[in-house]
Amino acid sequence: MQQSRDVRIALLFFSVALVFSLPLLGSSNKAIAAGTFTIEAKINLQNLSDVGKLKVVTSANGDTQVKNVTGNDLKSKSTTVSFRFNQKNNIVTAGGRDEFFTCAYALDANTNQMKSYSCVEGNIEQADGKNTVNIGSGAKKTLSTGSFQEVSGAEIKNPTLRIAIPLSDRKDVKEIKVVTMIKGEFQSKTIDAQKLLKQSKDNTIIVPFPYDKQPETGPIQVGDLFFACVSADELNPPEGTECEHRETSHTGHIHNLVAR
Repeated sequence: MQQSRDVRIALLFFSVALVFSLPLLGSSNKAIAAGTFTIEAKINLQNLSDVGKLKVVTSANGDTQVKNVTGNDLKSKSTTVSFRFNQKNNIVTAGGRDEFFTCAYALDANTNQMKSYSCVEGNIEQADGKNTVNIGSGAKKTLSTGSFQEVSGAEIKNPTLRIAIPLSDRKDVKEIKVVTMIKGEFQSKTIDAQKLLKQSKDNTIIVPFPYDKQPETGPIQVGDLFFACVSADELNPPEGTECEHRETSHTGHIHNLVAR
């Protein structure tokens, strides 16, 4: 009887363990950790040469991450860099239409300055799983530079990225997190939208980001791509996070971008 009782207890523990393990045995497209999602950048390296480091940056859900690829990982035809983000933070919760961007900067093996870059802007289609983007390949499109692009324009000294955020449809929003990036360098601010709206005549708030230090990847130039993302739960619908980008086109101080 004791042996039979032990068998029943063992079966009970096995059943309970099986129930709790089932969610982890789902689709391989799901993130391993609960409450997270991943941006997986598959980077084509076939057209790169004399590269000492690849600086890969991404912004999603109001947060930012940076990773470097070096050594033997640069000697393959391609490499994959994965970024994991929390679905929820104190500003926004990721949704299926929210936007993100990822860029890879190829740095010269001798000077450590940028040789070329490739960027993609996309939607978080799997807000609880894996989102894959291709970097450095394909044709140039509205939301992708395609292959790695070189920049040969004149230097822009101490530029300010001036981000305009129209809020005529969201005049009740309280806090907004704004993320900007140029040449692989991030800046972010969490702003009091109500305070700025009171100072606005047309329900569009302006947030300046001065880049007064030279980025690790080299001087900012005409032709460099820059991004801005705005995040807040109150911006839903349509997106809790919306990103926009454009190329710098002049050597002046102010570079404007409308982020919604």
